[in-house]
Amino acid sequence: MINGFIKLLIKHIMSSKERGYYMKKKLLTTILSLSLGVSLLAGLAGCSSAAASTTKAAASAQTTAAEATIADATTAAAGGAETTKANADITVAYVTGALTTQIFRDQVQALQAYSDQIGIKFLYTAEEETSAQITACENYISMGVDVLMVHVGDAQTFTDIMKEAQAAGVKWFSYDTNIEGSDAYYGWKNYDLGYAIGKNASEWVNKTFTADETIYAASNNYPSLPFLIEREQGYKDAINELCKCKVEWVTEAVGGTTDNGVTAGENYLQCGYKLNLVVGINDSGLVGVYQAFDAAGYGNDKVAIFGCDSDPEALDAIAADTIYRGTVNTGLVKLAPDFINICVDLANGKEGGEHWGDFTAITIDNVADFQ
Repeated sequence: MINGFIKLLIKHIMSSKERGYYMKKKLLTTILSLSLGVSLLAGLAGCSSAAASTTKAAASAQTTAAEATIADATTAAAGGAETTKANADITVAYVTGALTTQIFRDQVQALQAYSDQIGIKFLYTAEEETSAQITACENYISMGVDVLMVHVGDAQTFTDIMKEAQAAGVKWFSYDTNIEGSDAYYGWKNYDLGYAIGKNASEWVNKTFTADETIYAASNNYPSLPFLIEREQGYKDAINELCKCKVEWVTEAVGGTTDNGVTAGENYLQCGYKLNLVVGINDSGLVGVYQAFDAAGYGNDKVAIFGCDSDPEALDAIAADTIYRGTVNTGLVKLAPDFINICVDLANGKEGGEHWGDFTAITIDNVADFQ
């Protein structure tokens, strides 16, 4: 009967809207003490050892149940239990530049494959022009996607649309270039990545040329994006600092895609110098340079091309011991599950965090490990 009274009292306390959480906890603790006291009194009244054991177990059960009630109250006081969305109810949209480079085509395929594997809905839009990318973001916000993952080329350009997304309850995942206030970020320190490209090239230069020689170099760049300017500066600094011989940068051209890389390569052949070294911000553009050089029959053991991204075409050329002598692997395609898992966390209200990728230099010595 007393236990029944205690249960009713607990129920009354927990349902009372006038009492605060801490008062509830204090009263519940008092009730627990009363309950245990009743059990002890029953034991002193002459119950057998078996009955006392039963009473003790019952008291323990009451304690556990009341503690669970307190735990429930704590959760309620903290704002309610955390809920998790089913993967089938999560939609992630990815907005990126035009898929004119192999690594981005491979990345999108990997993102789609992993999304299908875990059962979330994955959408993407690839646009060359920034204005079209902004429009795609607006469309996805209107659709009410859970997360927008955006390959950000310039932080300032995308700041307003990021804020618009967040105001609409859409989480924002910046990739490659961070925006202050992003819900999540994944990228590489682009100067350091460029320095790794330059270091890879410098090691070949120092094996091939003596300190009293001069080599002529070209930069295959993409100056319209700030993060790629940083990357270019990184490889130029590395080559200037680490090469024992004199390096003269005699020409440059935009070469972010294979098509404009071919054009760049044709221009390099007409620059008036016998180039020894072409270094670039990615492999796609340099694959075009390599094609132009190969078509013209240009290249010997004192000519080299060094890039970044480990595109399949670049890896094949390196493995074949051509003038395409090195690249740097960022692991971008293999990171697809990490990217999607971050998006799933964001959709479930968790922190996205800031993540930094690493990189590995590739030459003929280790290219087989990456093919």
